[in-house]
Amino acid sequence: MNTILIADRESAHRQQIRRHIDSHSEFRVIGECGSCRETVQYVNALEPDVLFLDVQLAGGRTFELFQQADHLPKVIYTAQNESYALQAFNHQALDYLLKPFAAERLDAALQKVVDRTVTPPFHGTHLFVEDGERMRRIALHDIRYLKAAGDYTVVYSDKGEFVSSSGIGSIERKLDPSRFMRVHRSFIVNLEHIDACHRDIGRLYLIMENGQEIRVGKHYLHQIKSLIL
Repeated sequence: MNTILIADRESAHRQQIRRHIDSHSEFRVIGECGSCRETVQYVNALEPDVLFLDVQLAGGRTFELFQQADHLPKVIYTAQNESYALQAFNHQALDYLLKPFAAERLDAALQKVVDRTVTPPFHGTHLFVEDGERMRRIALHDIRYLKAAGDYTVVYSDKGEFVSSSGIGSIERKLDPSRFMRVHRSFIVNLEHIDACHRDIGRLYLIMENGQEIRVGKHYLHQIKSLIL
C-alpha cells in the first residue's frame, strides 16, 4: 500500500484529494498540512511514499522544500494554472494537476504512482553519463557514490567526476538496491566502495575507499544498521 501526504494551503482542496484517495484501497492518506514548515516536518516524520504538493504553499518556496528534507517521496504537484509546470517537472514531478481536480486526472496521477512502484530498477552492468558533448559509458562497479547538486547529480567514479542533468531521486530508481544505497537525502553510495564507518557525537559516518566521509541521514540509519553484524 502506498502512503500519501497531502500538502495544500486550502483545506477544501485537501479534502477533495483525500475523498478521492479514500476510494482506492491501494492508497492511504497518512497526513495533511498547509505550510512549507509543516510539510518538511511531516515528510521527515511520516516518510510518505507520495506527496501531493501545492506549488504555492504558505511560508516558503515549495521547490526548495527538499533541501531541508531527509526523505524524498514521489511528488505530484498541484496548482491553479500551468505557470509552474516546467519548473515542477525539472524537479522530478511525477505529475502536475490543475485545480479544481478532475476525477479522471486524479486517477491518472495515482496510476502513475502504481506504474512507478512496480517498474523494476535497472540491473545492468553499465550506464551512460554526460561528459561534455559526449555520453561516457561507465561500469556500475566503478561508481563510488553520487551526490545531489540542486537539480543535478554529481557521479563520483574511478574514471572521474561527471555531472548528470537528472535528479538524484530519478537516478536512484535506476540503480540496483542490492548494490547502491541511499544514505542521505543528498547521497547514494556503492556498498562495494565503503571502507569503514564511525560514530561521532551520535552521528554515523561512512568512510569511502577514496577517503571521502559521508554522514548518514537520521532517516536512513536503519538501512546501514542492517549491514552491521
